[in-house]
Amino acid sequence: MDDLEKLFSEYRESLPDPEPSAAFTPGVWRRIEARRSPIPFLRRTAEAFVALAAVFTLLIGTFLIPRIQNASVYTANYIDVLAAEHNNNETLDFPETARADVNEAAPR
Repeated sequence: MDDLEKLFSEYRESLPDPEPSAAFTPGVWRRIEARRSPIPFLRRTAEAFVALAAVFTLLIGTFLIPRIQNASVYTANYIDVLAAEHNNNETLDFPETARADVNEAAPR
């Protein structure tokens, strides 16, 4: 225990008490501000951007993608598309007209 007391007394003697004055607190803050670096600010900014990107991604995933997938292009199958195209395009009657022309031209 004597060694510990001796160590503490040497430590107290090596660090003198600062003299209290009106400039003490501003001086302490000046030293604290001098030790600060821009790294924590940049880190907080990067974390904010990552959080913003995550929220934006979730919003896109929950609102935009389901609306795009509700389009008829994604809900129709191949047969439905062909049937709709056949109804819209009347020139697909070519096989019947060709067959009729062949039958008329054939000798009897």
